Amino acid sequence: MEHLTLVQYPQGDCGPWIQEKIQALESLEWSGAEEPFPSAPDTYMSSFVLLEGSLAVCHVAVRKSRLRHRGREYSAYGLSEVVTHPDHRRQGLASQLIRRAAHFMAAQEPDISIFTCEEGRVPLYARAGWERAKNVCLVGGTKEKPLRSDAFQLETMIRLFSDRAQAHRADFENTDLVLELGEGRLW
Repeated sequence: MEHLTLVQYPQGDCGPWIQEKIQALESLEWSGAEEPFPSAPDTYMSSFVLLEGSLAVCHVAVRKSRLRHRGREYSAYGLSEVVTHPDHRRQGLASQLIRRAAHFMAAQEPDISIFTCEEGRVPLYARAGWERAKNVCLVGGTKEKPLRSDAFQLETMIRLFSDRAQAHRADFENTDLVLELGEGRLW
């Protein structure tokens, strides 16, 4: 990993050069990844990118929003756009960036972190401190056009950062958690 350079930048500080590198990496994983970067800038907080020369080999974005649930409002953060170049997988790069993103989140003093992933990725996030939420569906999108994680057979991962969220742990089980993230958006 000594030949890799870590770049972390906050919202609005990503220049066109790095945007192109991230979009090229994401297009290897997701077809139709031609959206402007960052997508949904209103929820975008920061990104962590590992570069090998001028090639982006791993990327993790941190998103933020407000979660209103059972009469309480929480600051919510999530991971998004976790991707590693096919030639660099199984080297612990995503794990490294996910841990850095977790430290970054903790420094922001959020209440909760919540996002979705495929079943096979649950252990990756569990090693970094998240747990699979029990019978929880993350609902993104908008009120008019909700986007349910269970419609895609995605697992919901959760990490309770604040004492207040910990005190209400049971509220985050066996429920829908609704984050208005914008049409067609889900973390």
